[in-house]
This record gives sequence, C-alpha cells and structure tokens, in this order.
Amino acid sequence: MRKLLLLMLLCSGSLLATAQQVLKGTVKDSVSQQPVPGATVKVVGTNKGVVTNENGEFELTVPANAQIQISSIGFENVILKASFIRKNVIFMKMRSLELASTVVVGYGSQRRGTLTNSISTVNSSALSPEKNIVSDVGKALQGRVAGVFVANSSGTPGSTPNIQIRGTQSVNATAGGPLLVIDGLVVEGNTISLNSINPQDIENIEVLKDAASAAIYGARGSNGVIIITTKKGRMNSAPSFNVNAYTGYNNVPTNRRMLSTEEYRSAFNDARNNRISDIDNLLNNPGNLTPGQISQLNNEKNRLNGQLDALQLADRSTDWINAVKNKNAPVNNIQASMSGGGSKNNYYMSIGRYSEDAPIGTGTFERYTGKIDITQIVNDWLKLNGNINITQGATKNMSNNLVSAFNARPDTPKDPVYKPDGSLGYYVGYQQHPFGVLMDNKNKNKNIMYLGNLSADIKLFDGLQFRSAFNTTKYNTVSRNFYSPFSYLGYYSGGEQETNGYDNLSYTFDNYFTYNKRISKLGINATLGYTYYSNEFSSFGYEINGFPKIDGISGPAAGSSYGSSGMIPSLNTYNKEISDAYFLRTGFDWEGKYMLNASIRRDGSSKLLEDKRYSWFPSISGGWDIAKENFLYNNGLFNQLKLRASYGISGNIRPVGYWDAQNLLIVGSYMGTSALKLNGIIGNPEIRWERTKQVDVGLDAALLNNRLSFTVDFYNKLTDGLVSRNEVSWIYGASAIPDNIGNIRNRGLDLEVAFSSKAGAAFTWKVSSNMNINRNIIISMKDSLTNYGTYTFGGPMSKSKVGQSVGSVLVYESLGVDPQTGDMIYNDRNKDGLWNTNDMITVPIAMPKFIGGTTISLGYKGFGLEALFSYVSGNKVYDYYEQTLRNYDLDYFGVMPNKFDIVNKRWRQPGDKTDVPRAITGAHGAGNSTDWNYRPSTQFVYDASYVRLRNLSVSYTVPKKLVAKLKMNSARFYVAAQNLFTISDYIGFDPEAASNSGIITSNLPNPRSTVLGLDLSF
Repeated sequence: MRKLLLLMLLCSGSLLATAQQVLKGTVKDSVSQQPVPGATVKVVGTNKGVVTNENGEFELTVPANAQIQISSIGFENVILKASFIRKNVIFMKMRSLELASTVVVGYGSQRRGTLTNSISTVNSSALSPEKNIVSDVGKALQGRVAGVFVANSSGTPGSTPNIQIRGTQSVNATAGGPLLVIDGLVVEGNTISLNSINPQDIENIEVLKDAASAAIYGARGSNGVIIITTKKGRMNSAPSFNVNAYTGYNNVPTNRRMLSTEEYRSAFNDARNNRISDIDNLLNNPGNLTPGQISQLNNEKNRLNGQLDALQLADRSTDWINAVKNKNAPVNNIQASMSGGGSKNNYYMSIGRYSEDAPIGTGTFERYTGKIDITQIVNDWLKLNGNINITQGATKNMSNNLVSAFNARPDTPKDPVYKPDGSLGYYVGYQQHPFGVLMDNKNKNKNIMYLGNLSADIKLFDGLQFRSAFNTTKYNTVSRNFYSPFSYLGYYSGGEQETNGYDNLSYTFDNYFTYNKRISKLGINATLGYTYYSNEFSSFGYEINGFPKIDGISGPAAGSSYGSSGMIPSLNTYNKEISDAYFLRTGFDWEGKYMLNASIRRDGSSKLLEDKRYSWFPSISGGWDIAKENFLYNNGLFNQLKLRASYGISGNIRPVGYWDAQNLLIVGSYMGTSALKLNGIIGNPEIRWERTKQVDVGLDAALLNNRLSFTVDFYNKLTDGLVSRNEVSWIYGASAIPDNIGNIRNRGLDLEVAFSSKAGAAFTWKVSSNMNINRNIIISMKDSLTNYGTYTFGGPMSKSKVGQSVGSVLVYESLGVDPQTGDMIYNDRNKDGLWNTNDMITVPIAMPKFIGGTTISLGYKGFGLEALFSYVSGNKVYDYYEQTLRNYDLDYFGVMPNKFDIVNKRWRQPGDKTDVPRAITGAHGAGNSTDWNYRPSTQFVYDASYVRLRNLSVSYTVPKKLVAKLKMNSARFYVAAQNLFTISDYIGFDPEAASNSGIITSNLPNPRSTVLGLDLSF
C-alpha cells in the first residue's frame, strides 16, 4: 500500500511538472513594429507576472492552459491563451490605444480616459532620430500637435524655433512662447536653451493647451505649457545597451539667383539712362526751375554719365548665392544608452553627440550630452529618485555671408583681393568679398547646462502620498569673437576682441500631497502643495581693440586698448526673481463616466510691487463619456465618446521686466566724471502680469474597436492687461514706460484624427492628421498702434494695431506699376497729393490662419515607412532684402549691389505691364523721391503659405533569428530625409525662415537633410 501511494505521488508530481511550462514571447506595436518595453505580462487570476525588457521580450513559467493578460500604458489590454503565443512563434502585436494611458499634468498625472482638459501627447517613438534630423526638441513638434505652431526662423546650426500654442497672447514679440517644464523644473527666459536637451533622452511630451490645464502654473501658463519627461529605466528588466547613429549631409535648395554680368550691366545702364532721360525732359521744359536747380540737374547728369563710362565688368559671371553654399555640409548624431532595473530599482544612462555644419557660409554647431537617472525603492513607504543632465554646446567660426553674396558684383573673382600689408582688400570700390567676409573671423559661443532633480515619494497611507522635489539648472554661456586686424570687421579698430556671456541659476522646490482613491464607483484624485521658484541671472562683457598685425595673434592679452565704455552698463547686469505659490487640484469621476476637475493657484512674483504681487488663478472642467452609458455600452461602434468643457484663468509674467515696477539708476558719465542716471525705462508701480481667460469645449471619440479616433476642440481665449511700453518725452530722461495697455483674443478650432489597420495584419498602416484654425485679434489698447518686433533700418515698422492680428507692418499700399512711366503707384489715402506716414496702412503678416500636419506610417515584414507633412496657410512675409535690392544707386561701398533675377521682369518702355518698376536712380515717381520705387510697401508682402514634406524615413528591422547569431537583441537600419520638398507661391528662399514679426532679412533658409543610420540593441 505504501509503495502504491508513493507511485501515485510521483506520477502526480510528474503531471504537475509537465503542466508547468516556460513561456517566451515578444510584445510589439502593431503599427510601428517596434518593441514595447515595460509591458506587464501576467497570468490571469494570479499575482504572477513579469515585465518585458527593452526589446519587448519576456519569459514566464505558466500552466499549460493559462490565460495571459498583457497591459502597457498607451496600449489596449490583451488577454489570450498561452498556446496562442507558442503557435505564433512567440511573436505578438499590440494595438495602440490611449484611453488607459497616463498623462503627465502639472504636479502629477491623470488617466487619459478621465481627462477633461485639452492636452496632446508626443511619445518617444515620434522623437526618434530618423524622424527628426534636428538639434532640439522644439523643432520635433512641428506638424505633430494640433494648435502648436512651430516656425524654424533660420537654418543657422543650433538655432531654436519660434513656438506658439493657439496663437499669441502678447503684443511683445519675445514673450509669446510657451512655458517649458522639464522633469518638474520650470524653464523660461535665459534659464535654458531648447537645443540643450537631447531629443533622444525624452520619454514623452505633454502640451497643455487650455487654461484649465495650464492654470496650475499660474502666472506663467497663459501661453500654454510644454511638459517634457525624460527617460527612466524600467524595473524587473535586464540590462539593455542601445546605440543609434546617423551620418549625412545638409544642403540648401534655392529657387533664386542673382543677375549675371550682362544682366547686371543692363540694369546698371538702364537705371542711369532712365534718370538721364528724366533730367533731359526737365531741362527741355524748365518751367519754374531755378538756376540752382538747373545747375544741380546738369551736375547729376554729368555724374551719371561718368558712372556709365567708368563701369568696367570683367568677362566672368558668378552667381554668389550658389557660390557661398557649403554643399554637402556634414550632419552627424550618435547616442548610446543603457537601462535596466531590479525589483526595487531602475536606472537609465546615456551619452550623445550631435553636430552640423552651416549649409551657407562657415561654422559648426556641436553638442555633447550626458544623463544619469536612478530610482530606488527604499522600503514599502519611501521611493527616491535622482537624475542629472549635463550638456555642452558650442558654435564655432559661425559666419553668414549671405548678405555679401546678395551685394557682390557678378564679375567679382572667386579669390579675395589682398592689400600689400596682407589685410583684405576690395575688387571694386569698398565692397567686401563674400569669401573674404568669412576669413580671419574667429568666434566661439559655448554654453554648459546642468539640469538635476532630487525627489522623495512617501506613502503615508492607502491612497495618500507626499512628494518633495528639488529641481535646479545651472546655465552658463560665453561668447568670444575675435576679428583680426587683417579682416574687414577688425581693420579700422586694429583688430577687435568681444567677450560676453551670462550666468544663470534657477531652481524650484516643490512639496505637495496627492490623494488617489476609488470608493466603489467613485474615483477621487487631489493634489495640494506649495512651490518656491528662484531665478538668478547675471551677464558680463567687454571689448578690446588694437592688436598687432601678426598672423596667429588672438585673445584679449594681445590687445592694447578697451572698446567703448558706453557698452559696459548693458553688458554687465545682475537680476533676480523670486516667486512662490500655493496650489490645489481636485478631480472626481463616477465609473469613468462622469468627470469633474478643478484647480486653483495663488501666485506671486518679486517683479511686482507688494500690493500687486499676488493673484489667484482658478480653473474648472467637466466631462461625460457617453459611450459608457447603458444605451451605448458594448455597442460595437464607439469605444469612447467623451464630451468635455473647461474654463480657466492663467497669467504671463514674462513681458514684465525685472525692474519694470521700479525706477532703476545706471552708471553714466557727466563732464568726464562718473555719475548715475535714470535707466531708459521709467518704472510703473501699477504694472501687473497679463491674464488669459479661456473657454474650451471638446469631444474625444474612439470608434471601430479603437482603430479610428478623433479629438475636436473649440476654444476662446481673452487676454487682458497686455504689457507693452509707451513712449515718453525725453524730458523725463527715459524713452518709455511699461504699462498694461489692452486686450487680445484668440478664437479657434483644433482637430486631431487617426485611423489605423486592424491589429495583427501583415501589412500595417496608420494615418494621423491634425489641424488648427485660429483667429487672432487685438480688441483694445490705450493707443491704437504699438511697436511689435525689432525695427529694421530702411524697412517697414513692425506694429500691432487694434482690430487686426498681432504682427503687422506699416507700409504704403501699392497699386502696381504705371504702364506709362514705369514707376510705382501708391494709394494717396487722404488725397492731399503727398505720400507720407498719413497714407501708410498696417498689413497683418505674422499670424497664420491655418496650420496642421499629416503623418503616414506603413509597415510590412520588417520594413517601415513614415512621412510627415506640415502645412501653414494665411500668413505672409515681408521680404526686406527684396526691397533694399531694388535700389539702383551706388551704396556706401561705392558699388551698385547686385539684384535678384526678378528685376529682369522690370518695366522697360511705355505700355509694358509688369509688377516690377523700372530701374532708375535719383528722384523719380509721383513723390519725386530717390526711394519712390522701393519704399516699404505692399509690393514686398508675399503669401507665405506652404506645404512641406518635413520628414521621410524608411527603415528595415533585421529578423530576430539573424541578429541572435550576432549576440544582439535587435538591429535596424534606416535612411531619412528632412525638408525634402516645399510647395509654395513665395518667390524667396524659404517661407518658414522669417522672424516672429514676419520680416525676412538675412534669415538663412532651412536645409534639406539626408542621412543614413542604424539602431542596435544588445
């Protein structure tokens, strides 16, 4: 009997052992075919489970008939039999779904399914290197988020873009950008540069677009908030080492050229002969001309004939726009990272290098980055996290000679001319050689950024947690520019050394409680806390002149005298701002069906005087997921149908200067002795921050088993207390006084749509599109007109006017070219026979009316393709250089600058119908002025609408069996191109490359990039 019992036990043990099996599998995104790391793989009905590693792989011992549940943030839960995984060659695909994902909001996170605010998310897959051949994360947002306008105003390496969320809420051109929050650190002003953050170190980006979500940031959130969360390791994952690198080239496509030598000769001669003809007509019919005027006309005629006789052009022709291109300028990127974690800790570390050469002129931008992030669960009630990011960026020998290329006479030889002493000379007059401009100019701008975070999460009891976080950044930059005495810029000062920079230290100290609890069908979340913010900023600078003419000499020690002392006060400054705030946010949901959220923040800033220092910023929002009602539940069509609405108030402190509320004295001199004088700005004790009130009504829908999703938002934003500077008489010893001058409104529509293939399909696809329609209007100001952007000498005044959108130009209204005379016709608005400022109009140009983007993703058997189109409509640009190059006079270098080839369409004889006036120098036109045909006018305002293939990438993932033989986890190769083509009616270089005021000066066009790369994981 005992033997029989023993035999039965052995058999049962053998059966149990047989029933247990080791299950291995891989979890991948069904659309992108990329691994899904950090997914939880669990046996249904037990607590037994594991987490997928960096390559989406898992290994788990399970019963033979087990049901396996797989879940991951941003993806739909999947439940299937273990046998299914075995039969499908341990390969499984998951379909993206955002309803269960967690969204980072101010001071916490919320489940997207219960979110009642307008928040968009960009995840790390959209920030991968092949999809963004850029130096900073701001450019990576272009075309990916509804309502976010990103404009790369210059193709200069290392330049950062202009970003606006749902229009601009300020008449200050430099204060319209959103607030950045990086791992909890509030970033604004000179605190950091966008190109200091490595896009490959970012886990996801949340864009807070409505005031209800941004109100938690109080006086800094009215322009919208961009929350950046950097990568962390994953617990219970094996170490994973990843390398991603690409190399390629930048080139600038141009559809403009300069005049050839013969075309230049024709334009030069026509301009002078036309003026001589006008003079002859005047002399033949002298009328009321005085003897002095007749003599003056004869002298002018003789001078012009002398210029015609003196013109000698060599038998060569160079299109200098093409000549100054740095063709196939290298662009390179490499990133290496390692991550992993145990049961109570995780880690992530990375190093990277990015570099690109200027596609026009000379110069290099180079950035080195390093990051370490460590999380440790000390015990069941305490979790600690620390991370540090270190970045060193530098631009070297950056010189843009595009303006010299515009001006250079086409017969200028390729090689620069030298004087006997070895310094740069001139081929004709005093016109600088385009290549000579690049020589003997040694400049370097170097910045170092340290960004760190220490945090502790303490579990007090079930549902209640306390978090204390200290976040800080140290940002230093130093610029050194040396112009040799042999160079154009340094010749007259005997060489020049300019040194300037600034030092910035800012930090936030956040302490807050969070409470998350579900009581039966009621979900509760709440946050209560206090934050302290300090931003300390100082700058320094000096100039040294007088260097010996010896090759290789550079640096301040070789100089003999200091530069202008008048620059000392502006170059050497110290400022500090301190602010603090209390905040509270609460949220409730009933079965995830009915949702209500509210927040309030009391914010203060040391920029303001005590009685104006603090203010309240409340918000409230609600939602109703109709798809969860009984009459729609399990309907098979709608997975989500959520109506939501929100209202909130947020502020903007950035337009308020450090000393705008007080009078500031600066150092000057009086009769040769040091003295104090009033700063150029008079303090206004009544100044306060701008305040934005916003209503948002939205609908979130997911259909067809979540294959089709769309989000639509209507918003209305009203900003009051616009901060600007009113001009005052110089009798006050200053030029302006800051003031809250008026109101502005942005009203519009956001739309996001996505449609994807069925889960598990062999051929996968996804099409997602977003768009924004925005109408910006200034409702009221104390004066009907105020300054906006930077003044451009000889160009239009940048203004903002009541009744129009922000960012206009003050110009004459062009009525075309007179077919009989060839001169411009301008509208004499007051019919007084004079053309002056009383006849000028303001033309809105800076604000687009429609923006958007479309992404197409395809996948088949390891091959992947993604194309991103971005489009902008309704904005305009003012082409300043088109205006200045319509001047046919000799410039201050004694040479007529070259012209764009559009002047070949100019008027030549009576009856010609064209939009380009005749070539002429001297007084002409109805206004009898020398600048009549090239006055700032609507003739230089161009439609800047465009459609651009911003990115195209093709990748191939090597089959797992092949890479396993090389002891690798995965291998992927890709080729990508950026700014592949642009469709636009604009005749210039790049409709996107304009300042935020809409004026194009010497802005470098954005380059076309092509790269070849690989992504390896071990």
